[in-house]
Amino acid sequence: MAQVTNTYDTFDSNRNRETLADRIDMISPEETPLYSMLKKEKVDGVHPEWNTDTLATPVTSNAQVQGFVYDYDAITPTTRVGNYTQIFSKSFIVAETQEAVAKAGPKSDYNREKLKKGTELRTDIEVTLAYNQASSAGSSASAATLGGFRAWVATNDSLGSGGASGGFGSGVVAAATNGTQRAMTKALIDDLIESTYSGGGNPKILMFSPYLKRVFTSVLMNVSGTTTQQTQTRSGQARVIGAVDEYQSDFGLISVVPNRQWARAGASLARNAFLIDTEKVSVGTLRPIQEDKDIAKTSDAMPGLLKCEMSLIMKNEKAQACLADLYGMTSSS
Repeated sequence: MAQVTNTYDTFDSNRNRETLADRIDMISPEETPLYSMLKKEKVDGVHPEWNTDTLATPVTSNAQVQGFVYDYDAITPTTRVGNYTQIFSKSFIVAETQEAVAKAGPKSDYNREKLKKGTELRTDIEVTLAYNQASSAGSSASAATLGGFRAWVATNDSLGSGGASGGFGSGVVAAATNGTQRAMTKALIDDLIESTYSGGGNPKILMFSPYLKRVFTSVLMNVSGTTTQQTQTRSGQARVIGAVDEYQSDFGLISVVPNRQWARAGASLARNAFLIDTEKVSVGTLRPIQEDKDIAKTSDAMPGLLKCEMSLIMKNEKAQACLADLYGMTSSS
């Protein structure tokens, strides 16, 4: 239907206010499951070190004659291991004019950016703690790096064809060598849990990418010997339980935790699933996350910088495990 002649409408007017919403919606996920669950401990140097030890293998031949003469077993010294602290930072700068003008959403872009950069800093820490990154001492020209979880685990790591363990040696943590990727199976999971338990570990967390969480549920629900559950809600509606959030293994109850940051970081991290004993690993903090208040102001703008210095304290890598070289993003990647 045609418009009445000379109708004054919104296309003619120069007086209509904009309808920009007075908020900013951000969908990017900010959870940091690994960093949040690990205990934090203070370190006082850039190269924190600690000792590990293990019991001798039990024997069945420990029998002595009456009146036996004592002799003494040699004492095996503890193993001294360590990691390096890594400096993390996020910076931003906001023109003072932009800070002064009226705007949609938060009234201060400086404060908004500081909050956002703090979240980004924590997610950087999250993925670095887990990453297959070797440790390095650094120098005046190169940044020191912490050895990540994947690099540390060498005793209980299940590898794809061609893969090789990393681990601690000669004062540093070496990165693992990736093998051929493969599909997750219940047998792979159970074998790894058993080997970790037999070696003295008591992992309570199984953490992996969102895709692997779906695969894990599918694997557990479609294998003989496992059960699914259907309940009825108070409203009378049927509810089908179609996910596995805890796994009662033969060697203890394990919580299943998806980590979406590992998928966001890419396939090189998402290809690994970790069995974690939180009593035997922590985050060592030399400098906690803080804002640098002493930045030199050299322009008509407000500079900001957040920083911290941390390391991964792998108290005993034999208590941890890694199911490596999985398809962690899709069925083929």
